[in-house]
Amino acid sequence: MVIVGSGPAGAALARSLVLRGMNTVVVGPPTPWHATYGAWRDDVVRAEIGQPLGDVLRGSWNIVRVVGSREQLLRRSYVVFDNSRLRAALLGAVAVRDDSVTAVSHGVSASTVQLASGTTIDSLVVVDCTGSGEFLARRTPRGGAQTAYGVVADVNVGERVGVRSGVFTLMDWSRPPTFLYGAPFPDGSVLLEETSLFANPPRPIEQLAERLDARLGMEGAVRSTERVTISMGDSLPARTTRVVGFGAAAGYVHPVTGYSVAASLRAAPRVAAAIEHSVKQGRRGGELSAAIWKAVWPREQLRTRAWHDMGLEVLSSLPDAAIAEFFDAFFSMPMSQWSAYLRVDAPAREVQAAMLGVFRRVGLATKLKLMSSPGGLLRALASR
Repeated sequence: MVIVGSGPAGAALARSLVLRGMNTVVVGPPTPWHATYGAWRDDVVRAEIGQPLGDVLRGSWNIVRVVGSREQLLRRSYVVFDNSRLRAALLGAVAVRDDSVTAVSHGVSASTVQLASGTTIDSLVVVDCTGSGEFLARRTPRGGAQTAYGVVADVNVGERVGVRSGVFTLMDWSRPPTFLYGAPFPDGSVLLEETSLFANPPRPIEQLAERLDARLGMEGAVRSTERVTISMGDSLPARTTRVVGFGAAAGYVHPVTGYSVAASLRAAPRVAAAIEHSVKQGRRGGELSAAIWKAVWPREQLRTRAWHDMGLEVLSSLPDAAIAEFFDAFFSMPMSQWSAYLRVDAPAREVQAAMLGVFRRVGLATKLKLMSSPGGLLRALASR
C-alpha cells in the first residue's frame, strides 16, 4: 500500500495497516507537525496510536470551559497531543520515503506511483492523505474557512482573560464575532488563539492578530505564534476514483468545528480492516478502490455529513448574539447529545437529536432565525 502524505491521517492509517500485516509505505517529507491537535479524550482513547494515550500528550484537562452569554464548565476530559511523540508513535514501525509524488497511473489490477526522485512504486492501492486531496477528483470549493491566530505565552497572560490553570477553555464568546481558545500547559505556558468560525471569505489572520492583542493587552513574553487556516464546507470528493482519500483529503474535517485528527484516528482501524479484508478476498483495481471508499464513507456517515452540512448553513446565518445563545443551548444539553454532534462518525439520528435539542432550548427570536435559515432546520427536523 502507498500512502501519500505523512501528516496525522496518513500516519494513523499506515500504522493500522502495518498492524494488520499489510506492506505499507508512506511518501512524504519529515516535516514536523506545527498545528495544535486537540481532541476529547473519550474520542481517541481506543485509537491505534502505538503508545498509551497519556504518553503522547502535551496536556490533559478534566474540566472544559465554554462561554457564550454565560460560562459553563463541562466535565468531559480534553487532550492536546504532543506532535513529535504522536508522530513517532504512529510512524515508528512504518516505512517512510522522504520524497513527493508527482503522478499516479493505473493498470488493470495495480497502480504506479511516480516520485520526484525519479523512482516508482507499484501498489495495489494508493491512498491520498495530503489534506488537500491533490490526487483525488476535485471537490466543489465553497471558498470559506475557519481561521485562527495564536500565541504561546506565560500562563499569567491567560489568567488575565479567564484562562486558568487546570481548566481548558474551548471557546469564550465574550468578545464576538470571534472567540478565544485557551490551553494552559503543565510547563507554565499557555496557548491563546483568537478564532473565527467558518466565514466566506475567511476572516483575515491579521485581523485576528489585532483582536487577540486587544483582548490580551500583551505584556508577557510571547514564546511562539501560530496561524491556522482550515478549509471548510467543500463538497466531498467523488468516491469513484482509483486513488482513495482518507482524513481531511476525504472530507473528514467537521463542517462546523473544523476538527479532523480525532476522526482520522478513529477511522484508521476501520479502513485498514476493510483494505485487509478486500485484498484477501482477491479484489483488485477499481473493485478494490470502491470497497475501500465504502469504508471511508459508510452510507450512514454520509447521512450524518448531510446534517452537519446543514448545521454549518444554520450557524453561518445567525447574528453574533444568537451564536452565543446557540452555544449556551448546545452545551446545556446532556453530554451524550452534544458529544455525538461533534463526531463525524456519529449516527445521523443522534446528530438530528442534538439539533432538535438546541432548537428547543433557544429563545423565540433565535427559533425564528433557525426556522428561516438557508438549511430549513425546522422543516428538516419535522420530516425526520
